[in-house]
Amino acid sequence: MKYIFFAFLAFLFSCSSSEVNTILVQNTGQTQGTFYHIQYMSENGESYKNQIDSLLLEIDSSLSSYLDFSIISRANRGEKVKLDQIFLNVFYAADKVFLESEGLFDCSIAPLTNYWGFGPDNDVLKVDSVEVAKRLKLVDYSKLEIINDSLTLPTGMQLDYNSIAQGYSVDLVADYLSSRGIVDYLVEIGGELTAKGVNSDSDFWWIGIDKPSEETDYNSRYQIILPLENSSLATSGNYRKYKEIDGIKYSHTISTETGYFAKNRMLSVTVIHPSCMLSDAYATAFMCMGIKKSKEFARDNPDLKLYFVYSDKNGNWKTFSTRNLEISE
Repeated sequence: MKYIFFAFLAFLFSCSSSEVNTILVQNTGQTQGTFYHIQYMSENGESYKNQIDSLLLEIDSSLSSYLDFSIISRANRGEKVKLDQIFLNVFYAADKVFLESEGLFDCSIAPLTNYWGFGPDNDVLKVDSVEVAKRLKLVDYSKLEIINDSLTLPTGMQLDYNSIAQGYSVDLVADYLSSRGIVDYLVEIGGELTAKGVNSDSDFWWIGIDKPSEETDYNSRYQIILPLENSSLATSGNYRKYKEIDGIKYSHTISTETGYFAKNRMLSVTVIHPSCMLSDAYATAFMCMGIKKSKEFARDNPDLKLYFVYSDKNGNWKTFSTRNLEISE
């Protein structure tokens, strides 16, 4: 889960023309099984909520596994489907991170996420090692091939873009606002967000990241507070989203190597990158990689700004951040 704090106090100020006012507009709503919060300074307070909702519905029609008629749902039923540009962009971004993570990030993970109760059915099953092994054999993004913008999944394979779709949705909403001449905004969907321009104090947007704890202490909840300047941020962790089966807690990060939840010492990952879609995907990838491989990846990819919370062998919390990250703790 990703838990983000942001504050934006409403205000009104006059532009160079006394006849034009720039007013804070706040849009909220539901999409992709979560909530969105969008704030932007708009001339004369013009709201774009209807257009944003239409855009989010278009994304759902392509990528939501909760809609029977969506492209991804039809593909998961074994149909040959013609892909739209939304699906194509996400498909190739997922493939990029799949290759970079050496298969640890794999959006063909759906047979396993569904088994563990993190899919549309949300069922919690008894642990069956034979069934897990059977489903694990269906997971391999490298087997997918798009021909003439069409896709047919191998028998039994299913896709799950939940680890990347919300980030891409943030990118598309941000692009839309920019196309309307909006220069100061904060777009957040399910904890993934992007910021442009400045806040009401003409300062960077400051984002608070929750401590990786199952319980929320509102008196001391933030692990760090980060400035976000014309960039995107995603946070992933296993500390609140899990299933309990027979008294054992199973995290939502599933290992593509074992079919079970990823066993490593990573507690929380925060990624800052120009693309929210890639920030989202990388955050999940690092949760799968674990702390050692993630540090190696960070060394080889200096364009990423990263902050990790992990536990040492004794269970004590430790942190790691890249040198290009400004931190206020």
